[in-house]
Amino acid sequence: MVDIVRKEELTQILDSIVAVMEGAKEELIELDGAMGDGDLGLTMVNGFTAVAEEIRTLDETDMGKIMMKLGMKMNATVPSTMGTLISVCFIKAAPAAKGKTELTLQDMVKMGQGAVAGVMERGKSKPGDKTMLDALHPAVEALGAAAASGDTLSDAWQKAYEAAKDGAEKTKTMQSVHGRAAYYQEKSVGRQDPGATAMMYIVSGIAKAVR
Repeated sequence: MVDIVRKEELTQILDSIVAVMEGAKEELIELDGAMGDGDLGLTMVNGFTAVAEEIRTLDETDMGKIMMKLGMKMNATVPSTMGTLISVCFIKAAPAAKGKTELTLQDMVKMGQGAVAGVMERGKSKPGDKTMLDALHPAVEALGAAAASGDTLSDAWQKAYEAAKDGAEKTKTMQSVHGRAAYYQEKSVGRQDPGATAMMYIVSGIAKAVR
């Protein structure tokens, strides 16, 4: 069980996300194809594969600097809407990790809060708009609540995953207000949001790696 995340553990987390995305690729392509351009599965696999390769080339041990570099790599590799928002997550999580070689659960909560704020600002969106935030925001809230009640890092991320899964499922009842899916308006109701689903799988990858 992991209780501190250093560069080595972050590398394992990224590998875990790649493996989860490989398994979810077809589902994401199908979900995204119904309302978007259908490339989300490939975007996630290619983006996280590039980031997992990038971390192995870095001599850096400062987790904040690593997160910044990984965010830039993600953006350069998959310059799509979702790729940009995931890179924003890395970059806006970085300040809470600056100057640290080891991250605790409390650090990760602050990093998550930075990611949520960054996505809200960049995407001009809020929870309830049927976006990745509907999985990310509840996951970070659950992570914070678990940290406050003294949970282990492993248990906290499991709770974050359950919250992200629940949040992604709830997007079925929502109407899209952003992106290509917004053109479909009522037709988007009843379908799970691809971005929230991808974010759920990211959290799943983290939870599996720290178990």
